Amino acid sequence: MAEPPTPNPVEFSLSNVIQKRAVFFIGGYDPKSPVAFYERLDRESSRFEEVWGTQVGRQETRDLAPDITQATYNASGEGWRVETDFHFLGLDDIVLTGFQAPLYRRLMRYAVTFGDYIISGTAFKFLRHAWRFAIYFFYPAMMALLALAISSVAAGLIGGILPVSTTLIWPATAFLAFVICVRLGGERYHVLHLMDLWSFSRDFARDLNPQVDEKLNRFSELALRQIQNGDYSEVLLVGHSTGGALILDVAGRMLEKQSEIASDTHNLAVVTVGSTALKIGLHPAANHFRERVSRIHANAQFKWFEFQCLTDIINFIDTDPAKLMGIAPGVETKPIVNTIRIKRMVSPDAYKRMKGNFFRVHYQFVFGNNLQYYYDFPGICFGPSSLPYRLTEPGAFMDSVHGYLLSSAENS
Repeated sequence: MAEPPTPNPVEFSLSNVIQKRAVFFIGGYDPKSPVAFYERLDRESSRFEEVWGTQVGRQETRDLAPDITQATYNASGEGWRVETDFHFLGLDDIVLTGFQAPLYRRLMRYAVTFGDYIISGTAFKFLRHAWRFAIYFFYPAMMALLALAISSVAAGLIGGILPVSTTLIWPATAFLAFVICVRLGGERYHVLHLMDLWSFSRDFARDLNPQVDEKLNRFSELALRQIQNGDYSEVLLVGHSTGGALILDVAGRMLEKQSEIASDTHNLAVVTVGSTALKIGLHPAANHFRERVSRIHANAQFKWFEFQCLTDIINFIDTDPAKLMGIAPGVETKPIVNTIRIKRMVSPDAYKRMKGNFFRVHYQFVFGNNLQYYYDFPGICFGPSSLPYRLTEPGAFMDSVHGYLLSSAENS
């Protein structure tokens, strides 16, 4: 997997310059509300402005359906202007409901989930195909065992001091110490959040969450309507982290409803960035998910771009997700797998600060860069280059601008 990627060369033409784009985005298992999400996107877009000398502004934000918000962005530079309708599917209600559940219920759900991934053999597939991601899978369980060990030691020490029978004091003290460890450490080190995430993932793999099913069905139907009515020259369905699995599911649902989508759209693609879709796709119970992914894989109109990163342990680096899911070859090679280098996206000081923070590294997939690089999330969403053309070379963004100016001059 070369970096930068080298898919089939795309000759520059006006079809590679985007004037109106639609983005349909699903993020990870995150409690971020739509308001907070767009505020972050605005902040990261300002980095895109600084690095490339562009202007990006959010003009309008409105609710289209339950949990679905659309914001219209206008971006411009010398000789070009792009309008992007950015659609966001919120998961904050599901995540916050999980956070508010009693501790015992969260722990019990996670215990069932962990056992499921072990017994089904899915966890061992992680070890085989992406051992770094396996660390991410085992992390909550290891932290829970650490909390249990600390609570046992604490109970033993307290039982040795107090003039009470150890038989009476040890269970109560150990339980209390364990709860304190899980509460304090669980929040500080994201343990409880990740336990909930894995429980959510198991439910999705086994198709056990009707609320998620409703959300994805609603998002797929809205995407079809928007594409049909929006006159877009590029449509990107983007999923980050857990959203990588959810957006593939959405694209598959769209093809279930309508096999031909917006035939006049030049560029229609599903884009998975820092994706953890294989935590679903490798589970033996996820047949419904693999069936939907196979529809994308076999469809000539839908492109599929996958972005991975070695520095980020929360993605399946050096893997072909379709191949590992056992999906038969489609009409073309899918997905086109691209490897990005975060240290080329940000300054040395910024990279040094984030390198030890796994979650911060993981979110760079959807943050703005402070160096010019071919992968730039705000640039992909708001810039004038079509995504296929951008991937032909690191400088494709500026080439597309120059080409647009040249072509405009020739046609005037």
